[in-house]
Amino acid sequence: MNALAGAARWNVDPWLLLPLGAVVLAYARGLRGLVGRRGFPIWRPWCFSAGMCVLLAALVSPIDFLGHLLLSFHMLQHWLLMMVAVPLLLLGSAGMVVLRGLPSRVRRGALGPFLASAACRSALRTLVHPITGWTALLIVTVAWHVPALYQAALEQDWIHKVEHASFIVGAVLFWYPIVAPWPSRRVWPSAAFIAYVLAADLQNTVFASILTFSDRVLYPVYEPTATALGWSALRDQQLAGAIMWTGTQLIMLPVAVLFVRRALLGDAREAPASHRRPPVRSQPFDLLRMPFIGAVLRSRRARGTLRWAALVSAVAVMVDGWLGPQDAPSNLAGTIPWTHWRGIAVLALLVCGNVLCMTCPLVAARNLLRRVWTPRLRWPRALGGKWVAAGLVVVWLVVYEAFDLWATPAGTAWVLLGFFVAALVVDGLFKGAAFCKSVCPIGQFQMVQSTLSPLGVSVRDENVCQSCETQECIRGAQPRGGLIPLRVAVRGCELELFQPAKRGNIDCTFCLDCADACPHGNVALQPIRVRDSLASPVWGSSIGRIDGRIDLALLMLVLVFGAFTNAAAMTGPWLDLADSLSARWNMTSPTLVEGALALTGVCVLPLFAALIAAAASARLGGGGWLGNFNLGAHALVPIGAMMWLVHWTFHLATSSQTAIPAAQRAMLDLGIDWFGQPQWAQSCCVPTPTWLLPIELLLLQGGLLCSGWIAWRQRVERSERRPIRASLPWWLLAIGLWAWGTWIVMQPMQMRGTAL
Repeated sequence: MNALAGAARWNVDPWLLLPLGAVVLAYARGLRGLVGRRGFPIWRPWCFSAGMCVLLAALVSPIDFLGHLLLSFHMLQHWLLMMVAVPLLLLGSAGMVVLRGLPSRVRRGALGPFLASAACRSALRTLVHPITGWTALLIVTVAWHVPALYQAALEQDWIHKVEHASFIVGAVLFWYPIVAPWPSRRVWPSAAFIAYVLAADLQNTVFASILTFSDRVLYPVYEPTATALGWSALRDQQLAGAIMWTGTQLIMLPVAVLFVRRALLGDAREAPASHRRPPVRSQPFDLLRMPFIGAVLRSRRARGTLRWAALVSAVAVMVDGWLGPQDAPSNLAGTIPWTHWRGIAVLALLVCGNVLCMTCPLVAARNLLRRVWTPRLRWPRALGGKWVAAGLVVVWLVVYEAFDLWATPAGTAWVLLGFFVAALVVDGLFKGAAFCKSVCPIGQFQMVQSTLSPLGVSVRDENVCQSCETQECIRGAQPRGGLIPLRVAVRGCELELFQPAKRGNIDCTFCLDCADACPHGNVALQPIRVRDSLASPVWGSSIGRIDGRIDLALLMLVLVFGAFTNAAAMTGPWLDLADSLSARWNMTSPTLVEGALALTGVCVLPLFAALIAAAASARLGGGGWLGNFNLGAHALVPIGAMMWLVHWTFHLATSSQTAIPAAQRAMLDLGIDWFGQPQWAQSCCVPTPTWLLPIELLLLQGGLLCSGWIAWRQRVERSERRPIRASLPWWLLAIGLWAWGTWIVMQPMQMRGTAL
């Protein structure tokens, strides 16, 4: 009861209130004649006032006293000081205005010579440097969360005051380079501050996750007081971690988005045109010209070898799926496709492009078919575009959840066989790589995710292509040297992509047949820009204009929301919901319910959310709803790709050894004992690495920022008059997906494909 009564205690320490009052008076005095000058608008005094109110709330209100009783209030106090009060005070240019408000004798006679000295100016430049600020924030965060120091601060009042002072100083040093209070300027370009802010958010995430997910009380000093207040000390600690985590991200993420916008608009306009250096023309990076790896990629024989190796592996997985044990963790079909291949695939897509299509075993089978059969038909126009592929992606995601394909090796083997049969039938009847372009759901997944890849097939010199009359890169070339039969002459791009007009990696399988056929050696594997894939309004070969392709937009929406649905279906709350609905409807199996939930997450939810966002975007920024719908779907690709990466690398990190005993068992079934007896303990997943969760959250944040940037960039590329207003609905939708993904990674997960 005494503790509860103390909740109304205010801190009226005169040694705190008198200095704060003096600062307010000096600021008011220095403000005279300053408002309205260049660089000092009226909002700066308002920011200072708000900052002082937050400072008083943190240090004077009952929050200060409750911080001695509960860790959550202590964390709230620190958050108010470091993440709210200090930035607001810096936005109000508190330091310069207070200095201006001091008596002239003090300002000019005492402080002036000292501040003007070379040593002082050099020291101040070092103190306000971004590296100093980031390091200071890290040091104060780490030091004062050491249990011994933390408990000492609660027991000794003077240590507690030192703690608060160090937090304020560390926050000032951290935020000063970001805010650059009047009349200073930033020393780094805006692009560098994106990494600065995200790195600070990452270290905050590490400490917050320790508090949130620890299974023991880290600060025992709170156990008696928390119990007296009717709280659990562990729950109080988890709440403190959540405040530290989400509260900081509410500040950091908008700041990072602001710097993304400044990097696009502001930095290029800061320097006068006469002072800008002329661009230096240099030969861009080309992976095909790199030693060894470039030679391998340029070699048709080497690429064919990779495809045949993948084909042999696929056949081995199918045979083991049919003939091996039907316990998924002990079967190659239950481990390799659903754990190892998926994780490696998404990593490869985002790092080096659509190399999985380059090494696809279906291409090896198709090329073998081409030796004896040449298709004559064209893919029906009524089935053109991505309609069939989008529908198959929906079927794939729903069937996977409803029938637990990951747990049925024989089912996985039949699915793989179905891919081979479908590819041979479609490509045997239709030319133009119709299966890759319009049917294959795995290929569509890889093409969409590779829009974020830094590499793409392009040309070294567009002028060479413009002057080329033969266009062998598309039509194909005659065999050179007379050693290759005419039926297997050097093929060009079967998807008929004109490389200089291509935008991004959509529809490009990275087969590099165009590189073989080009007589000028002009094809390259070079860096590409994400905005060309997802934001450019320019017509692109094979895809046209992105704002006119509703089939492509629907495919992207299905894959984006499919990423979150596929991951959420592994969480405890989702499985509990499926079981409770099955019990309510008297179903013996949750198959139908799980399929319905997956269909809702993959189809109903994206259509509903995207239509609302498109209508709001059209109303706020103009344009038709259909164009906004198509553009917005492209903008959501980054956050969806990061969810796929987070989900599948989680399995790869925790279940990387599960294929080893399955492979040993398969070899023993063949009478080969070279690799020893299976160690079935490896079929169980390992504990989640401590570094994984912060990396997952950072990836989701990066996807959110990239999606927000793409949504804004699309409107800028189209020269819309209100790009921010038009982007706002899609920003909100991306934030909702980010929140969903953050919730998912914090839930207990079903360890599919393992012995657990």
